[in-house]
Amino acid sequence: MNSDADKTPRKRIVFKELQKRTVWFIRLRWWVSPVIAAGAVSAYIAGFEFNLLMVLLVAGFILLYNFVFRLALSALSGRGVDRERSVQRFTICQVGFDYAAVFLLIHYSGGASSPLVFFFIFHIIFASILLPVVLAYVFAGLSSLGLSIMAVLEYDGILARHPVLFLGDSIESAGSPSHMFVRLFFFTASVFIAAFSTTEIMRMLRMRILALDRSNTAVSILNEKLNALYHMIQAVGSKQKLNQVLGPVCNNLVRVVDTRALSVKLLSESRELLKYAAACNLPDSLVLKNSIVLKKSPLNRRIIEGEPFVTGDISQQEMFQFGEDLEAAGFKSVLFVPLKVEGRVIGILGGYSRQANRFTSEDVGFFQQAADLVAMAIENARAYENIEKLMQERTRFMLQVAHNLKAPLDGAVSILNLIQEGYLGDLKKEQSEYLTRVSNRAGSMRSMITELLTLARSRSDGHKIEKKSIDLKKLLDRIERTFRVEAGQKGLTFMVDCPYDIPAVSGDWDMLEQMMENLVSNAIKYTPKGSVWVDASIWNEDRVRIMVADTGIGITQQDMPGLFSDFFRAGNAKTIDEIGTGLGLAIVRETVEKHMGSIKVDSEPDRGSVFTVYLPIEVKMEREDENSCNAKNQN
Repeated sequence: MNSDADKTPRKRIVFKELQKRTVWFIRLRWWVSPVIAAGAVSAYIAGFEFNLLMVLLVAGFILLYNFVFRLALSALSGRGVDRERSVQRFTICQVGFDYAAVFLLIHYSGGASSPLVFFFIFHIIFASILLPVVLAYVFAGLSSLGLSIMAVLEYDGILARHPVLFLGDSIESAGSPSHMFVRLFFFTASVFIAAFSTTEIMRMLRMRILALDRSNTAVSILNEKLNALYHMIQAVGSKQKLNQVLGPVCNNLVRVVDTRALSVKLLSESRELLKYAAACNLPDSLVLKNSIVLKKSPLNRRIIEGEPFVTGDISQQEMFQFGEDLEAAGFKSVLFVPLKVEGRVIGILGGYSRQANRFTSEDVGFFQQAADLVAMAIENARAYENIEKLMQERTRFMLQVAHNLKAPLDGAVSILNLIQEGYLGDLKKEQSEYLTRVSNRAGSMRSMITELLTLARSRSDGHKIEKKSIDLKKLLDRIERTFRVEAGQKGLTFMVDCPYDIPAVSGDWDMLEQMMENLVSNAIKYTPKGSVWVDASIWNEDRVRIMVADTGIGITQQDMPGLFSDFFRAGNAKTIDEIGTGLGLAIVRETVEKHMGSIKVDSEPDRGSVFTVYLPIEVKMEREDENSCNAKNQN
């Protein structure tokens, strides 16, 4: 930090203190006149003899110029030009009048030998604290010179002496020139020592204040940088797409580093080109060129090899492939650091400034830390996008395979039905049993293909649920009719409890019906004895709760984490029914998420399970949709 910058906080601090203390002195001075008058009268009564009338007139004089200063202070507070100098001049004027008053008091209370001479020290101390250093020595010199002149004039008889008597005796310790010289010498030494000591203390104090100010500034800058890194970490964790990550990162870095522009350039797969992935405040003529050929850019090759680059003079065009564009945009300083992930460079983070020699070694260190986070964010986003592509390919593959299998399987099932019904001749008992087993297997495969199609369509990019108002009472009554017979055949108690006034939800009827069918079907299938019940109720002001409970085989804690995964079946479920797709609960989860709901499971082996689904009430859901639309429109 330069010297001019150093003076700024000091001036600001001292000026504020000067203003504060000046007002304090004005207020304190109102007590000076009464104290002088009371002290003089008390001393006179106690037996001291001096010119009481003149002392009281001096007290009146102080009171008079106090009123003048009070009026001047009111006028001073209204000024807006050169306020600091005005307050300093005002303070100096006050001290000058105080000096005149003190000299008068000294003159009428014994002259150069008056005990009041040491009152000058207080003004010197105040001047050392509130005014420039030189003024403390000026006031010390004035007090010493003035007192010496007074002593000489009194000794030569030019100035009348006003000795102080106590019970008729003079209180002067000695009146010879040698004694007076000694007294003046020690007085002069005292005031200059006071000026030196106080000014040195204030100098050290100001240095500490400046050091503290610099420390506070450094801490503030560091705090801003840490906040920027924190927001970048948040972006890395909350955003998944590359363009979503780089936008907040660039904006935060431009703000906290106080630079004009910023860029993120990434290496191509061939590592022969650098392409702009993000840019903030860079000229279009530069960004639209889009790519940099590394063979033609020695500077970028150096950075890709892992070497940061910083310069405050961008006129060296031979080092920049597009240096003329940067120079035309007014950029004078640049800072480039490599983007590294596990020792591998994937691109370059660049900062640009229109201020010459803008970037310091501290900026280089911070930029490198930021570059590590940016590189991590880029790799995470790329990994997510790759996973997303794989999931999309997987979904397309599932759809294609399911479609290709469904048609021939439907044909095979139809033929099996014809044979089983005897259209091609009578069947023996053994043949009928084998055909039944084949038909069951084909039916299981057909169910799996149907569920695969449902799951794939739900996860496809183009799939959107058709939202309508769903009457949960009607939906659950239909579920009760569907599974009443099946539960009765197993000897289970089956109950559905849903109030008539339960609020509607907004969603897709078929998806919600299939969700409930999967939950209730599983509950009946894996409950050998006991009961299965469904309970729907209002959970809070914006959600309904649907519980599907049973007294069945339950789920082990080891199987709980994979319960909603594709093709997953719990170990104890396989002992009940070998045939199963493992897709039912995956479809349930997809449906709940599509409807912005949530699901939880409570279960213990051999003690049953409770699946609880929470769905938004229709009004709340519509309000969220409106907010979402508004956000999109604003974007």
